[in-house]
Amino acid sequence: MNNTKTPTSTALKTSLCILSCAGLLGLPATASAVNLNARDFVSAPVGTVISASYLSNQHADEFHGADDDAYLNVNALAYRQLWFSDICGTLCTPQFVLPYLDFTVKAPGQPHDADEAGFADPQIGGTLYVINDPETRTYSGLLTLVSLPLGEYDANRPGISAGANRWATHLAYNYTQGIGERWIVEGNLEAQLYGSNDDYHGSTLEQEPLYRLQAFASYDITPRTYGALRLIYGQGGELEIDGETIADTEQRYTRLGAELAHNVTPRDRILLALSQDIDTENAFHGSQALLRFSHVW
Repeated sequence: MNNTKTPTSTALKTSLCILSCAGLLGLPATASAVNLNARDFVSAPVGTVISASYLSNQHADEFHGADDDAYLNVNALAYRQLWFSDICGTLCTPQFVLPYLDFTVKAPGQPHDADEAGFADPQIGGTLYVINDPETRTYSGLLTLVSLPLGEYDANRPGISAGANRWATHLAYNYTQGIGERWIVEGNLEAQLYGSNDDYHGSTLEQEPLYRLQAFASYDITPRTYGALRLIYGQGGELEIDGETIADTEQRYTRLGAELAHNVTPRDRILLALSQDIDTENAFHGSQALLRFSHVW
C-alpha cells in the first residue's frame, strides 16, 4: 500500500511556474529554455575570454490558464565565463554559468504567495561553430548547455525550490547573417530536454521537451552602439507525475522585445533588454527586463 501523498494539479502548476522562471536570465543558463541576446553568436578571436554578469527581473500579475489568479516576481543574478578556443578542431566556446534566484510566487489556485531564494542549477557546455566568417559576418553554431542538479532543492517544497533536482540539456542552433554595413539578422531553433525529478512529493516528476524559436534583427546605430528587436515563440513543457499527464500544463507563449547595447570601452559592453508577453497559455503573462555587463579579457 502506497501512503505517499500525490501532488495536486495546482502543485504541479507551481512547479511549471518555477521552471518557467529559469528563462529569466537572458543567457544560456538555468533549468528551462532561456532567452538569448542579439549577436550572442558573433565570434571573437581564439584566446578571447569573456566574463559576463546578468541582473534580470520578471514580473507578472496574471497566469493565463485554467486558473488565472496568480502573481510572480523574480529577481535573478548570474555569472557567466566563456573562452573562445580551437581545442574542438574548430572554433568553440567552453563555458559555465552560475545562477541565483530570488522570487515571490502565488501559484494558480493557492491562497497565499511564497518567497524563496537560492542558487539555481549551474550549467556547463559551449558552442561549436560550423560557420565562422567574420568578413561577411556569417556565423552558425550549436550551443549545448547541461544543467547540473546541484542547485538548492527542498524535497518538502519542491515546487518553489531554486534548484530543479534533475538533469536538463539546452540545445540551440543559430544562424547569423550580416546584411549591408549595419544590419545583422539571426534565427535560433531551440530544444530543452529534461531528466526526471525522482523526489517530488515521493513521486517522479517528468516534463516533455520545450521547443522555441528566437529571431533577432539588429542595427548599428553608431560604431559603439546597436539596437535590436526580437521575437520569441515557445511551446511544450507538459508535465507528468508517475507517468500520468497533467492537464493544462503545456505552455505556449509569444514574446516581443527590444535591446540596446553600448561599448563603454573597447573591452566593456552594457546591454539593456526589455520584453513583453503578448500571447500566453498555461504560463505567466507579464514583462521581463535584463541588464548585462560583459568584459573582454
